[in-house]
Amino acid sequence: MNDSEFQTATSALVDGSRAAREKGSPSLERRIRAFEMRYEMTSDELRRRLASGDQAETAEICEWLLLLAAREGRVAG
Repeated sequence: MNDSEFQTATSALVDGSRAAREKGSPSLERRIRAFEMRYEMTSDELRRRLASGDQAETAEICEWLLLLAAREGRVAG
């Protein structure tokens, strides 16, 4: 991961923590849906592809995963 990707991932972590405090907010769901549309796959499919090694874990993918964790209440705010 280069410096730019690290900064993006760090920002995503902060955003994910904030989102956890707003768990279930329309904004959180909207952001997740935007990733699903951009990548043309569901969040469940993303997880399957990551587990099988068919999807690279980029800073943007990490942000998506953090949003999912926040929605599921697995990120401390």
